[in-house]
Amino acid sequence: RAGLGDGLWDGKIPANTGDTWWWGQMDAFWIAYFRFPSMIGCPQKADLLNRLIIMEQIAASVGFWYPRDGVCVVSDRFAHVQFDDRRNGAGMPTRLHREDGPAVAFRDGWGLHYWHGTRVPGKWIEDKASLTAAEALGQTNMELRRAACEILGWNRILQELDARTINEDGDPEIGTLVHVTLPDVGPARFVRVRCGTGREFAVCVPPTTKTALEGQAWMAGLSAKDFTPPEVRS
Repeated sequence: RAGLGDGLWDGKIPANTGDTWWWGQMDAFWIAYFRFPSMIGCPQKADLLNRLIIMEQIAASVGFWYPRDGVCVVSDRFAHVQFDDRRNGAGMPTRLHREDGPAVAFRDGWGLHYWHGTRVPGKWIEDKASLTAAEALGQTNMELRRAACEILGWNRILQELDARTINEDGDPEIGTLVHVTLPDVGPARFVRVRCGTGREFAVCVPPTTKTALEGQAWMAGLSAKDFTPPEVRS
């Protein structure tokens, strides 16, 4: 693509582009960039400009596409994309999220399910009753565990597992230490805590943990006497 720019201002066709130089929806910014010379009156060779115009029309009509000799694979555009309320500095949404269906959906019914930016199994969203506390807390990926616990809800988790409170700290960001028995695992202890974003999740801690503060210290790689709770959490 670096070589492509060399020919746009003098009307020459770039060399060695072959049949791979065809952009689509995901490369719309490149099409806009290279169409700009003609828009401000700079000369471009007619067949080059025509090719750019064709790609512009394709980008406006389909999603990913892959042209090859004798065959062309074309994907449909998204039928639905949904985000949560998090925005970046420019005010643009940054996290895919939907609570009652696929956050990214196509017209043939296929889609991807996301919970506040984390991709999750479709059944967790489509059939919430099938998600169990054991499955949620058994996730080794912390983001998946957090998402599963948020979807399931802590009242249901504690009810299903008959959790017993061992210690409750006055600071909700230090949390509550609970004892549960996990199916196929056995006794386990979790610190139920609220993070800096206001969301609640659980972290498995050693079974010898006696207080929520000790569990927080363990997560930080410190002993309880060396751990000082941070003033600001993120």
